[in-house]
Amino acid sequence: MREKATGYINAPSFHETEPNVTVHSGELAILRCTIENLGPKTVSWRKLGPNYLLTIGDMVYMSSHKIDIQHKRDWKGLNHWNLIIKRVAPDDAGLYECQVSSAQQLVYYVQLNVLDSPPEPSAGTIHYISGAFLVMTANTGLTLEGRNIVNFNEPINLTCLVRGENRAPEDVDWFFNGIKIVSGSSRWRNRVYITRERETYKKEFKSQLLIDNSNFSDTGVFVCRASADLVKSIAVSVLEAPSLKPKKNRDVTGNNKIAVYGIFQYGIQYSHAVTTLKVGWKFENNAYGTGDLE
Repeated sequence: MREKATGYINAPSFHETEPNVTVHSGELAILRCTIENLGPKTVSWRKLGPNYLLTIGDMVYMSSHKIDIQHKRDWKGLNHWNLIIKRVAPDDAGLYECQVSSAQQLVYYVQLNVLDSPPEPSAGTIHYISGAFLVMTANTGLTLEGRNIVNFNEPINLTCLVRGENRAPEDVDWFFNGIKIVSGSSRWRNRVYITRERETYKKEFKSQLLIDNSNFSDTGVFVCRASADLVKSIAVSVLEAPSLKPKKNRDVTGNNKIAVYGIFQYGIQYSHAVTTLKVGWKFENNAYGTGDLE
């Protein structure tokens, strides 16, 4: 549910996010608002009905610690201003408005629905079969996926998926070499983006860690932790990017315009105990030459 401003070049506009959010009482609710071309304009959240202001920019206008604002700018240039409501209660249900300060009205609506608290989690579901009890454990767990090796300046992209038994987990924490990753810290600022998606009906929580322009200091162990029992780690190495530059051979044609057409020989330079590659290239006059990769 959104209204767009018109008549402006590169005017702010909303990207579609979930317009209906449903959580159980006591859980965490995230109301998402994603804006393109925000520029210097300010984003505010309010709840309709009572029509009271909740946030303006990073400022929270509620004395309760239940309300928080999560702001980040991702690698695509999109601004995410997400309203966080902790320990949701039935009276938190209703229609919320994300508004961009503009000469024309520019708002995005999100409906929050609050259900009764689910039953307490149990170790498993017990079934009675042929006079014996059979305990069926739930499909719970945590998976952490991503590339173990990336080249210098390439992004590091890790995905953590957590499955709950009776409900979706509320959040996860990311760590690097034992230290919690905070996107606003001096080490990670403007380089780290963490997304969080909670799928209530699937009982899943998915978080993506993206690190732009990786460097050698990013080599280490990354950890995703949902709880004391749900933790996974992955070791990532950042390597120097390979370089393929054939030597120019003036003896063949006197012409430096070359085009590498393939690697045709692999050899070992035993005297120096290093590996070299031979390549061939084709000149404009159809002559061929060879050389070592530098």
